[in-house]
Order: sequence, then C-alpha cells, then structure tokens
Amino acid sequence: MIEFRYLQRADAEAAADIHIEGQPGTTLTLLGRRFLVEFYRAVYTSKWSEGVGAFDDGRMVAQAAIAISSAKFFSEFKTRYLWRVAGPVALSILRYPKILTYTVQGWSYAEQTRSPDGECDVVFLGVQRDYMRHGVGPELVRYMFGWGGLIGLKSANFMIEKRNRPMRWMIGQLHGLYIAHEFEAYGREMLFYKIPIPLNLTDAKMPLGESHTVSYISANGKGK
Repeated sequence: MIEFRYLQRADAEAAADIHIEGQPGTTLTLLGRRFLVEFYRAVYTSKWSEGVGAFDDGRMVAQAAIAISSAKFFSEFKTRYLWRVAGPVALSILRYPKILTYTVQGWSYAEQTRSPDGECDVVFLGVQRDYMRHGVGPELVRYMFGWGGLIGLKSANFMIEKRNRPMRWMIGQLHGLYIAHEFEAYGREMLFYKIPIPLNLTDAKMPLGESHTVSYISANGKGK
C-alpha cells in the first residue's frame, strides 16, 4: 500500500533521483545531482516551501515540491545553500555552456510565475517511471491540496511545458483550472496554470506527518 507523507531532509537524495529520471536534459538536471540534493534539502526545511512524497514499502516513488512564496524561497536558497554547490555548478556550466542563460533565467522564477500571497507554486512534480499510469500522480495532487487547504492557500499554480501532454491531461481533470499566461522559459514554451484549491477539496487528503511551513505553524498557534 502506498502512503503519502510530508518529506524530510533525509528524503532529498531519493527526490533528486526522481527529478533526474523525470526531467533528463533539463536545466536543473544538468546542474548535477549534488545541486538537486541541496535544492530538495532546502525545500524540506524552509518555512517558505513544502514537500509531499509517495512511498511504496518505504521507497519514494513520487514527489512534489511546492513553494508558498517562490520569491522568498529562492532568495533564501541563494543565500543559504548556493555556496555549497558553487563548484559543481560551475563545472556543469563548463560542460554544458548553453545552460548558463537558462540558469540565470531560473533565478527569476518568481518573476515568471507572478504568484501573489495566498497562492503556491508547484516547483516540481514527478512519478517514478514504473509507477506512471497507476494513479499515483493524481493521488499525490489530492494530498497536496489537502495540505494547501489546511494552511488556507487559494490556488496551486503549475508551470508546465506546452508539449507535456500527460501532465496537462492529469491536471485537466481538476476543477476551475485556467491558463494564466504563456511564456518561454529554459528554451521551452511553457503554460502557467492556476487551479483553485477550495474547488478541489472534496477529494483532498492529508499527508502523514506534520507540515513545517510558516503558514501552518501560524495557523496552529505555534508562533513563527
């Protein structure tokens, strides 16, 4: 039986492997596994982001990384984590010079999404290849929405490559979604979807464990 829970710092390596398998040749993957491990460690410890994963007999088979404030999360990542991977990232750029432009562009993620307070950005959602087409992705979204509803978020926003038909089909089953804008990012045509969380709470579920995001902590009277 697959269980869904909030992700912790120790889950970062498994999350990086799912990312690499799901997005080969993309900018973040080309920056290297060490970069991705540090990135996901940041996601799972920052008060501005959250991770939810699916586990089959203790092994992670799907994961989602969500920022409740892309601007604050990426600003924090640059100051607290980027120095740890500066060397490997520089070597990756030397090997793949074309990703330099996309890497710089990636630092402006928040400007691309333009998500206001109360809306979260789904930075990554991936399912291990052997578990695709088994309903794990849609189920993971239900747990994400359970978390989003708990902390009072209004919308879950997805940046999806225009040619990624499976992902577009998956979120197309949700209620009230619409394309907010189209743009080019990382050399690809992207669609930016907004999905109202309150309209999709009927089937939402709660992950196991405890969320660490600042909104959750404040809502439960534990202070910031």
